[in-house]
Amino acid sequence: FCGGGDSWGGGKGGGSRPPPQGLPDDYVVNPAAVYTGKVETYYKFQGYGFVVPEQTGVIPNDKVFVFWKNIKSGDRYPSLLKEMDVQFSVAVVEKQGVKTLQAENVCAVGGGEISVQETFDEKKTFVGGKSLRYTGSLKFFLPKQGYGYIKIDPGFQYDKEGVPEEIRVESAEMNCGGGNPQYCEDVKVEFGIWQTTRGAFKGYNVTLPGGASLPQMVAPEPA
Repeated sequence: FCGGGDSWGGGKGGGSRPPPQGLPDDYVVNPAAVYTGKVETYYKFQGYGFVVPEQTGVIPNDKVFVFWKNIKSGDRYPSLLKEMDVQFSVAVVEKQGVKTLQAENVCAVGGGEISVQETFDEKKTFVGGKSLRYTGSLKFFLPKQGYGYIKIDPGFQYDKEGVPEEIRVESAEMNCGGGNPQYCEDVKVEFGIWQTTRGAFKGYNVTLPGGASLPQMVAPEPA
């Protein structure tokens, strides 16, 4: 089953973030305005970062918070890369009792979807190839800690030696259709296998049987 059993960590994989910076009293947001800028920093496994607008002085503090849910992306795990050029709008949100800005509709310049998954996948070494799928049981997945373990069904032949019966899977490879994974226990799944540079074998693009997305966690945006 999936759902419950673990607390929401405030982002993808949990983690803390700096307190929000309040807006000047006289600042008025233009919701129709579209800005371009660069990603100053992005914490992939915490699911947030900051974007610096191309033009200085148009946004207080010259940078704006971005949350993963506001990234326009078809990736199974929406993310941004440092120094990436992006386009966005801004909205006023209240966090910890402070009115502050948050980036909305974060996309590629021109309005296209952001896609960085291929960049990460190209660096992986796969067991049997990127498209080969294996089956097994997701013994558990802990969203706050950002990892779980899969027991691989017996009988598979591998093109690499040393693949264990159980492999670790991390948040970035839990395919929830762009959402955050729920707590799961004893769920049938299918997946690829990749090998880290240190020789560890891990789950890749984990889905339900047939390729359906895993259930998403429903959670509020971080305070």
